Amino acid sequence: MSKSAYNHLLPVYPLIAQQIVDDYQITAGKCVDIGTGPGYLGIELAKITLLEMYFLDSDAETLQKARENVRVNGLGNVVHFTHADVASLPFDDNFAELVISRGSLWFWSDQIKGLQEIYRILKPGGTAFVGGGLGRYTPPTMRRRLQGRGRKRLEKEGEGSFLKGAALEKLVRKTGIMCYRLIADEEGEPEHWIEIKKLYQEE
Repeated sequence: MSKSAYNHLLPVYPLIAQQIVDDYQITAGKCVDIGTGPGYLGIELAKITLLEMYFLDSDAETLQKARENVRVNGLGNVVHFTHADVASLPFDDNFAELVISRGSLWFWSDQIKGLQEIYRILKPGGTAFVGGGLGRYTPPTMRRRLQGRGRKRLEKEGEGSFLKGAALEKLVRKTGIMCYRLIADEEGEPEHWIEIKKLYQEE
């Protein structure tokens, strides 16, 4: 994903980070930001939590940009940078309280395995929030300005496959993960987010 694709969305990252904190109340422990890109979402989440952050991306150059952005922001959190693919995460089972990912799902070479790996590394009681919307806190005027810009440009360039709604549901069902729900930014709109939870005791 190009630099411009990230930069035009800069205003929404603090809003999505706040939504994650408000919804899941996970403010300590380990958080893995999958497909972090320049690290924007993980940085904003770190600013308002005590989470130990793992910035992970399969592209070494992009991960270096995340490292630079973290340094510039002067985060007080413990931070790590991991060069890896989501389909083969280098973490133990039950590793993280929280896994986040915005905008990378559509570029994974193996989406099913990637979601299964995310589930594997979640601790019991943990949550994953994976997808590509603008978040429900984005004001209507900003939403109208930003909605679909990155998607349309990338589809024109032949990059990515932007699953949503029923197609996203079909994907998650193939993973065998049972405890999930799809989330839309606005009522009546197709879902762009997957929420995955790992129960304390599996049935």
